Amino acid sequence: MTALSLANTDHALGMTAATTDNDERSLIARIADARDTAAFERMYHDYRRRLGPFVYRMIRDPAANDEVFNDVMLAVWRNAASFTGKSKVSTWVFGIAYRQCLKHLRARRSTVELDESMHDGVDERKTIERQDLVLRAVAGLSPEQRLVIELSYFQGNTYGEIAEIAGCPENTVKTRVFHARRRLKAIMVELGEQAP
Repeated sequence: MTALSLANTDHALGMTAATTDNDERSLIARIADARDTAAFERMYHDYRRRLGPFVYRMIRDPAANDEVFNDVMLAVWRNAASFTGKSKVSTWVFGIAYRQCLKHLRARRSTVELDESMHDGVDERKTIERQDLVLRAVAGLSPEQRLVIELSYFQGNTYGEIAEIAGCPENTVKTRVFHARRRLKAIMVELGEQAP
């Protein structure tokens, strides 16, 4: 099958590749101006892959993951007209997600443990144990530190984009990354792992 036929197949099945910021701006405009449900559905599915893991790593609550994700997307639907275009759409959406995660964490007011069952049945024991250790270490960070680690290392955002999402100066982001890395190193040692 050629690349062109694969692209046509994906389009025919209603699947979308990662959209560019211009595509996302068009979708947001259609949602804001015409309450276009097809545009919203496309954004919903595109962001499901990107935000699902982000939300999980932020709140560490598998039972609430879908609820928080849906709250984020509901806020996108309701507030599409408030998108000013000063940032990338993804920066705006991740900002909403971050605030929804903090809201959930405040409401829960308890520490969140890693769901050990998510690794059942996997043969690559060493890799899984290492991933588990890293996830537990990241879960031990404050929400602010978890955010900067998640967005910089897992999502690939720049410090400027993270600053916009977190609503703080870029230098604050740099400081949080510095302290988060130090804390991660200490947690890894506490957990019995040699720090990377």
